[in-house]
Amino acid sequence: MEILDLGCGEGRDPRATAGIDMRPAPGVDYVHNLEQFPWPVPGGRFDRVICRDILEHLDDVPRTMEELHRICKPGGRIEVWTPHYAHPNSFHDPTHKYHFSFGTFDYFTGDRAYPRYSTCRFRMVEKRMLFDGHEVLGRLLARVNTRHYEKHYAHLFPPRGLFFELEVIK
Repeated sequence: MEILDLGCGEGRDPRATAGIDMRPAPGVDYVHNLEQFPWPVPGGRFDRVICRDILEHLDDVPRTMEELHRICKPGGRIEVWTPHYAHPNSFHDPTHKYHFSFGTFDYFTGDRAYPRYSTCRFRMVEKRMLFDGHEVLGRLLARVNTRHYEKHYAHLFPPRGLFFELEVIK
């Protein structure tokens, strides 16, 4: 199984068979600025791409999703780990350009009546909010109704992050 760690730096995921980052380091197989398209990766190569704390740093999320679609095999999976917009970590890092919500990737799946930003198709396999152990009330409120929670309670009881797994449809 071919797995790419996107923006891996020196800490490439142990499951990954390849890594891409803008700086050379151990575990980086492709040295490339991810904001320049296309990436120097063959199309249809990867079964899985791990995007851990990287998408919030990039200028063009829709174009990045198209590039992820290009480099994945049909049925490939994309894991996205990112801070939730209500958590202080989302705004603490001055290099974060985007802040994500529970519904952000619905724009790429067509799961809702949102406009689509790409002709590339994805299917949501899983999405969840990630809470620290002590955030029991936030977890409960989010489970009851995520939209209401994000609108009224997320800044009081913020989730640490978000996890999405999308399947590439080709």
